[in-house]
Amino acid sequence: MAPKEQRLRELLQLPPAAAVPAADASWPDEYWDETFMRLGRGYVFEPDAGDFPVDHSRLMAELLPLVSPWLAGARFSQVLPGQGDLAGEGWGASFGEEDREGRGVAYRYTLRLTHGGHRYGVTFHDSSEYYNLNAVLALLNAALESCGTPLRLFGLGNVVLLGPLGGLQQALREGFIPGFEGEGIHEEWELEAIDAWCESGDTPESLARQLEKGLRRVQVSLVV
Repeated sequence: MAPKEQRLRELLQLPPAAAVPAADASWPDEYWDETFMRLGRGYVFEPDAGDFPVDHSRLMAELLPLVSPWLAGARFSQVLPGQGDLAGEGWGASFGEEDREGRGVAYRYTLRLTHGGHRYGVTFHDSSEYYNLNAVLALLNAALESCGTPLRLFGLGNVVLLGPLGGLQQALREGFIPGFEGEGIHEEWELEAIDAWCESGDTPESLARQLEKGLRRVQVSLVV
């Protein structure tokens, strides 16, 4: 195994015995996101869902395998804009056109993840056709925190990475994600309509802010 890949495995806290495919020697060097994907610690997605309202269940289903050892059996549900809240929580459409934030139910989403006797929920407003990646990651990270694992999910543009916060911050500093020169990587994609708590995790510092902002927005309740 190449020393560089061994170092990345250490930063990502991959178990020494973890079996991963070897890099294809017949091709040029992998792109950085392909390396993370090969190690089972990365996922690339299409930010544009194509329709409004956005069905986040597909994105959640594609991300859960990354954390399946820890969040096996997790169940996802969502309340799309204009829908009533069948779980009986929050403010449903029957309360009228305006909700507690005064921004209307026509653009309000509520996403929930149930796992280990807890229900994690996050509410946001969005009128775009883009996935709210940070809302999905916030739910998964809240559940991961309850499991006791140090691993967390982070979004860098259209790439999702899994690893411990400190390890991924160091991976940025050591150039495993090319382009980081102290000011960060800037991925241009239109997210103006998404809540301001979303933040691209393109520097070591913004990784920490992204995680903290997301967890702060999650509401946790016990389920039986």
